[in-house]
Amino acid sequence: MGKIGKIWFLIVFVLFLAFMAVAIQTFRPVRNVEPDDVMEISGRVINIQEGSGFDIVITLENDDHYYYINRGLQLSLTIEQLKTDILNKTVTLYPIKRWTIFTPDGNMGHVSKLIIDDSVIFNEIINDTHEQTTK
Repeated sequence: MGKIGKIWFLIVFVLFLAFMAVAIQTFRPVRNVEPDDVMEISGRVINIQEGSGFDIVITLENDDHYYYINRGLQLSLTIEQLKTDILNKTVTLYPIKRWTIFTPDGNMGHVSKLIIDDSVIFNEIINDTHEQTTK
């Protein structure tokens, strides 16, 4: 193999490693969420609906992010009860903050904690000041 072939191989190898690093970061599962892994977002809830995979999708006013409680319907949460409790009210969401190729602003949308009026509706953050929601 000549000098040009070795340089080409090295460039392709470096690009492959960069691609793999981004892919691993992007598709890494969300587990064992700590308080430092989330950001705080407040807003008025304008829509609540069922998403795919038993998810609960929450839409905030003037916010184009996709917020969801992963498998929320399996965690004893219901769409009807959430509509009664938080629809058209201001809530505080704690979505995961992690940069991925799809979330360059760091807001993943996976809600780890939901609070309204100092009352915790949902919490999956370990080592948090509030008690975790259990199944």
